[in-house]
Amino acid sequence: MRHRIDPGDFRGAYYDEIRAEDLIVMGECPQKTAGTMRLGLGIYGSLWRLSLETGLGMVIDIRRIPLEQSYIDNCNRRDINPYEQPLEKDLYIVHPVSAYHLQRGISVIGYLTKDKVCRILNGERESFLGS
Repeated sequence: MRHRIDPGDFRGAYYDEIRAEDLIVMGECPQKTAGTMRLGLGIYGSLWRLSLETGLGMVIDIRRIPLEQSYIDNCNRRDINPYEQPLEKDLYIVHPVSAYHLQRGISVIGYLTKDKVCRILNGERESFLGS
């Protein structure tokens, strides 16, 4: 299931606060964040929305996304992609100069880039998000 997102609907929400090299984390809320986004469009849809809002690209390591194995197994049994399902979890953006992302219970899943390309890494395999 793909969500069509119009860039004009989102531009500006984080545009001045978040910058390239900022880290994207999941898990417990860090002590200080530059931005937060609910995963209501699923992980892929929300990452795409974040890219549109910031005007930045990203590199995400899908193996670092903290999803319970039982959730993934349940999605696989129903033949749905667990990364496209709405979740009641949040993404957090932190500045890399801080140590807030080193807290226990936080997983760094990726970082933002200037090139406006959204890369998803899974081991040696690389894929791209798109609308």
